[in-house]
Amino acid sequence: PMTASDSVYSFTLATDVDTPNGTIYVGDRTTSYEALDDSTIVWTGLPGYKDSVYFTNFWAPAPEHVWGMYTAVELIDAEESSRAPLGWGAYVMEEWQSGESLTLHKNENYWRADEGLPLFDTLVYRVVGENSNANIAAILSGECDIVDQTSHLDDQSELLLGLQNLGQVNATFVTGTVWEHADFGIRPFTYDDGYDQAAGDRADFFGDVRVRRAVTMCFDRQAVVDTVMFGQSIVLDVYIPPQHPLFNANVTHYDFDVEAGSALLEEVGWIDEDGDGIREAHDVANVIDGTLLSFNYWTTSATQRQQATQIMAQNAAECGIDVVLQYWEASEYFTDSEDAPLAGRRFDIGQFAWLSGVEPPCDLWLSENIPGDVTKTIGEIPWLLEALGDTADPTALAFLEWQIYNHTGYANPEYDRVCNAALQSLPGQTGYKENHLLAQEMFATDLPVVPLYLRLKLAATRTDMCNFIMDPTANSEMWNIEEFGYGTLCD
Repeated sequence: PMTASDSVYSFTLATDVDTPNGTIYVGDRTTSYEALDDSTIVWTGLPGYKDSVYFTNFWAPAPEHVWGMYTAVELIDAEESSRAPLGWGAYVMEEWQSGESLTLHKNENYWRADEGLPLFDTLVYRVVGENSNANIAAILSGECDIVDQTSHLDDQSELLLGLQNLGQVNATFVTGTVWEHADFGIRPFTYDDGYDQAAGDRADFFGDVRVRRAVTMCFDRQAVVDTVMFGQSIVLDVYIPPQHPLFNANVTHYDFDVEAGSALLEEVGWIDEDGDGIREAHDVANVIDGTLLSFNYWTTSATQRQQATQIMAQNAAECGIDVVLQYWEASEYFTDSEDAPLAGRRFDIGQFAWLSGVEPPCDLWLSENIPGDVTKTIGEIPWLLEALGDTADPTALAFLEWQIYNHTGYANPEYDRVCNAALQSLPGQTGYKENHLLAQEMFATDLPVVPLYLRLKLAATRTDMCNFIMDPTANSEMWNIEEFGYGTLCD
């Protein structure tokens, strides 16, 4: 039988340097991972290492009695691990036709068998590709019962909603944990040797937080949700969704408000005196008079992002802002190098997505996570030395590497302090919740990025399918597959 020792074996395997995609980071910070008895595991971290999500440090059991004869390298290609997986789920592998299908049958030893589960005797997974029209047709014809999120039905959301209204399919939309955001290029890499617009540096559009707030108010994010996401998502205020237990419901919210956004821009000195529809600088701090309020907005060529950015560019024009859209291939956009659009801090506004997990990711905007030249000290980067103030050590390295993630150049020592205090606390300890709430408040006030919306997970099923429940936090819809049924099985 499966016991806690199988989880210990799994840990040993996962922390082996020869295991692809292992958990070396956590493994290196683990003092011990041991089974106290057949059903109890104890994880102990290194002294001084605080892991606020320590309760996730559990390794799913692996069958040592079958795999134990192999090394980590041998397991990569061994038949027992790569073609005949063992587990404790509702179904057992029967046949695997590569590139075509997997056939499974009921596990008679399943731990919920006395409840009559699973409901189906046989289950067939078919590899159907990403042709959304063909996959929807397969449901309508009865060829398939479920088309899951991996088939990328996003571009057919409107069709699915229409078919659902006609009673021909069930479409399931849930917001996931991936969220879209538009990052302000507050401090591009060209500022690192000193800001000089006359010498060719991009105008300091976003150094004044009032401009960032104005741009946020000039983007109709709700219109994007209503049109591009067919009303199935929500507009975000911070980097975690409202359902998160640490969400701060009292943070500043920015509605689409052309009048308020325009007033803020005029307060800063961005005024359209010549009446051409684009504001220009008049006594704007750090900006040459006459500079147009015109900047680029970059993202990938994904259809959904193109639709969203086109709406927001039109909104911005109502505020006298000229937004120049450019779409990149993802392979180029997300390159981790000093020449990359994002990692190289070369964008004015750049849209992409982050994943929000158990722990609120306030670290994404720590000053220590700004990508840049690893040979430079803080004292050699004028803007960073000024931003960090008394907390700065001029002799310390300014940047860790180019492959990190605060692409905005946002640096606020008080935010650093609060976020780090939250990250270095454990749930239940003094300051853990308070600092996470305060970090969100500071984020929503300073707006290093425009939080846009949660991405959707979308699947479709036959109309009489029951117990098909998409969990926003689960990577697969099959998390409760033992309860799936249709027709009379649902009675």
